[in-house]
Amino acid sequence: MSDVPKDPCAAAVGAGAVDCTIVLQQLWEYLDSELGADGMHAIRTHLALCSKCYPQYDFEKGFLEAIADCRCTTCAPNDVRCHVIEALRRAGFCPDERAGAVNQ
Repeated sequence: MSDVPKDPCAAAVGAGAVDCTIVLQQLWEYLDSELGADGMHAIRTHLALCSKCYPQYDFEKGFLEAIADCRCTTCAPNDVRCHVIEALRRAGFCPDERAGAVNQ
């Protein structure tokens, strides 16, 4: 008999349950709501019960929220954009004119 206690989350308990390995592998998909309804439910249930996986979920969720808070919500004024493009051209970078036409 082993003296090492078993991880209660290591073995699937009940139909549709997932273990820690699966939860951690699918955590980004879960956070992006890219799993089907059954997968979302299984991982949500696991996270509610697993003290081993929840801190990783909490960290990754916080990371995504911090990134979302940093994103730019306004574009640079057109004159600033034109100055940057002209400086890039002078430096030898020639952006594709078709891409520039789409962005203007």
